[in-house]
Amino acid sequence: MWRFVNKSILAVCLSGLCLLMSSCASDLKGRVEAMVEAHNSHDVERELSFYTDDARYEMVGAWVRQGKEELRRLLEKDAIFNSQIFLTDVEVAGDVVTCQAKEQNDLFMTAGIDALDYEFWQFGFEDGLIKAVRAKHTKETTAAMKELTLSFRRWVSERRSQESADLRFEGGLTEENASKVLKLVREWREDMKGKKQ
Repeated sequence: MWRFVNKSILAVCLSGLCLLMSSCASDLKGRVEAMVEAHNSHDVERELSFYTDDARYEMVGAWVRQGKEELRRLLEKDAIFNSQIFLTDVEVAGDVVTCQAKEQNDLFMTAGIDALDYEFWQFGFEDGLIKAVRAKHTKETTAAMKELTLSFRRWVSERRSQESADLRFEGGLTEENASKVLKLVREWREDMKGKKQ
């Protein structure tokens, strides 16, 4: 049967299929880039518009957030701490966009970590919206964050017990209590520098 198929028609059909696939791929890549642009400009509502209502966000080995309200709280915290994301090696396969990334924010920069490196960041799409996100920090970033967190918590509980109680954020993270956190992180870092000298 194949010998009766017009080769030029077959070539046109294959070319059209390739164009369609690359068009979809560039559209998903563009959507991820637009979402990151919204993130970096701290436009939480615009960033949320890229996600499905039941979106699942997983930081592999650390935590999972499910649904827009949990995602909103996460993005609001990122905005308060001036999170900036930089993507590299973006690849599209079907409905999945995978890339590597770096993230900078005021909290970790104040603590002495210039950037959080990601081994991968993966976005699963459904009907043009992000349905699932999986991200994983590199081993080096995970170790640095763990060491920083343990040291800071120990220091706060020993030296600033009242402030430690204030860091529970029952009403959620606000710019006011975020500035308290940054102030404490600065004090902790200065204290740690003094001990090393």
